[in-house]
Amino acid sequence: MLEFRDCKGRLAATGNAKTGLVENRYKGQKTKALLRIGESLTIERENVITIITRISTTAFNVESRLLAA
Repeated sequence: MLEFRDCKGRLAATGNAKTGLVENRYKGQKTKALLRIGESLTIERENVITIITRISTTAFNVESRLLAA
């Protein structure tokens, strides 16, 4: 599983590019999503937004930024 970190260096999620499975764990809660190629998952946590996009069976694209105040 690959680790996806937000712009503050915190672990946002983990994922498997071959299967498209992305898991997010936070404060005892676990969320799973199965992404097709081209699909995205958006995670918002403490004024940070992280967008994980599956771009192929071997890679994801991760964008993360602070939300505007």
